[in-house]
Amino acid sequence: MTQRDCEAELQQEVAIRATATGDFTESAFADVVTGYLEDGGTIDGYEACAYKHRGMRIDGFFFNLDDEATLDLFIVDYRGKQIIETLTRTESEQAFKRAETFFEKSCTARFVDGMEVSHPAYSLALAILEQADRIRRVRFILLTDAALSERVKEIPPKREAGREWAYRIWDINALCNLVTTGEPEEIVVDFREMFGQPLPCLPANQGSEKVTSYLAVIPGNWLGAIYDRFGGRLLEQNVRTFLQTRGKVNKGIQRTILEDPEMFFAFNNGISTTAAEAEVDVNRGIGHIKRLRKLQIVNGGQTTASIFNVTKRFKDANLENIRVQMKLSVIQEEAVDEVVPKISEYANTQNRISDADLFSNHPFHVRIEGIAGRLLAPAVGGSQIQTYWFYERARGQYLNQQAYLTRAKKNEFQLKFPRSQVITKTDLARVINTFERRPDIVSRGAQKNFAEFATFIGGREAWKAKQENINDAWYRDAVSKTIAFHAAERLIQEAPWYAQGYRANIVTYSIALIVEKIAGAKRELNFERIWQRQDIGDGLRSEILCVGEKVLQRIVAAAQENNVSNVTEWCKRQACWADLKNTIVVNVLPESELISAGDAQDGRRTARGEQKITNEAEAQIHVVNRTATYWKRMLEWGERSPAITPTDIDFLRLASQITARKVPSGPQSLRLIQIEDKAIAEGFKM
Repeated sequence: MTQRDCEAELQQEVAIRATATGDFTESAFADVVTGYLEDGGTIDGYEACAYKHRGMRIDGFFFNLDDEATLDLFIVDYRGKQIIETLTRTESEQAFKRAETFFEKSCTARFVDGMEVSHPAYSLALAILEQADRIRRVRFILLTDAALSERVKEIPPKREAGREWAYRIWDINALCNLVTTGEPEEIVVDFREMFGQPLPCLPANQGSEKVTSYLAVIPGNWLGAIYDRFGGRLLEQNVRTFLQTRGKVNKGIQRTILEDPEMFFAFNNGISTTAAEAEVDVNRGIGHIKRLRKLQIVNGGQTTASIFNVTKRFKDANLENIRVQMKLSVIQEEAVDEVVPKISEYANTQNRISDADLFSNHPFHVRIEGIAGRLLAPAVGGSQIQTYWFYERARGQYLNQQAYLTRAKKNEFQLKFPRSQVITKTDLARVINTFERRPDIVSRGAQKNFAEFATFIGGREAWKAKQENINDAWYRDAVSKTIAFHAAERLIQEAPWYAQGYRANIVTYSIALIVEKIAGAKRELNFERIWQRQDIGDGLRSEILCVGEKVLQRIVAAAQENNVSNVTEWCKRQACWADLKNTIVVNVLPESELISAGDAQDGRRTARGEQKITNEAEAQIHVVNRTATYWKRMLEWGERSPAITPTDIDFLRLASQITARKVPSGPQSLRLIQIEDKAIAEGFKM
């Protein structure tokens, strides 16, 4: 995909988002872009909050005080021009200055007291005032569809009133790279540039075509500085998910750093890292790593994040004597996507990170993508054309599938898969957790919500036990829930009582309250009705508006009653959910839009049975396609391996005798796939 194509696609995505939600295009641009940034691990979340006044401006924010003592402030510069304009140094400096001024003034009671209390920015300013002592770092992030002037290089951080101020510009070029690759800019660590010298190492495994390995001992202050520069992007996605659920600071690691730094190397297991390319000089068996490209931490993310956070929280923390063991695996570019997830999964077995294994190739995502690609949505609105919903199991997939199509083929693709019918992994997590009545979790931001969603799906072993639940019926329900969620976003956005703030919180809490009310009456929403109409009913539409207004009023009042300065922070608490359930009255929906819980359960039971048959058929196809020769090789290997049980041997012997008339049954084939997975994990070469 060319740069121009990407620019046009991004503009179209913004326009569709604005139409779907009723947002201004500037707000829609921020929503679209921050979605990509969240998936890439560059930011933890985004809360819209537009404020413009006398040399001040912000468009959004996100607090991360618990983990990193950080506040992100966003400024949006959306121009929407067909011909891309240039963002000059003066313009970028002015944009950052307005956000800086807002932060500085928010640290003064006089400014906060003079703000309009009903404005969402008041809640943010009050939170800054009350939490000022906890904020150690402010990141000013400028989002723009202009192209950054080549004269503007990296903007260095600075310290103001004991805090670090960091700056980041996401211009159209950086955004297009993110959209098309699903990743931010490459992580390149040049040890000579950052620390004035290379990192000594010992060559380890040098015989593999795919992987070259090294062992090193990296100083703690070096590791902290690298994490400071690249943040969560340094952590491989599986590790990021784990840290979101378990917390980034380990108290034992913290205690060792502060009280016994010389013993850190002895007490800590170190980190495992990967890179796509390493510039290493080796002389007489001793290596020196000068530069690493695409560095990722696949095990030891908590160690790394803890070292960084301790330096931010404790000014007297000294990392000079901290040493961390580091294993580096340099993997050929074409093998990165295959090998890195496996290294992460196997390296982290001790921490059970694999239980949250939600890579894009996790069987859950593969199945949802497969169902989405074959299940036509009903034609609506008089149209004779049936379309598909597109499940994006990897960010940028929707655009990448069009990258090399002719214009005619691209138009055909978009007619078949409308952009307005794209569902990302984080979208799905937000929708499902909302309907599971977990609005407090959803309100914590995309990354933390996705981590909780990971526990719903589970790792590969847990998936085997529940995979029959994820079927065509589950998918249709998920799409129907997505339709309802998007409808609620637009309804709230256009409501006369809505004042441009807390929409994400209002939407998730309103839907959760309605679902809670319906469940109490032993009913469920009729998702099949929504699927057939590709729209929600008038009763649900009316109740979303009614409940939404009550939710807005109550979350603002309850935050004040509980001495929580920022409303969005209050919405992240279980106490907020408990309060709303106790105070908000929800009306009963028309019976035509509901279905009894018993009938819904019967439908799911039938769907599970159908999926079981499908799973067994797919397993039989897989086993037969492997061929009898393959299974005979595994049988011979298994007879020498202690990991393969006598019962496993019996199944392998059966598979090794496959003929056109003699094929293992469905259940037998499922068991053979489990044996195959175990054999490969134990070293069987395919």
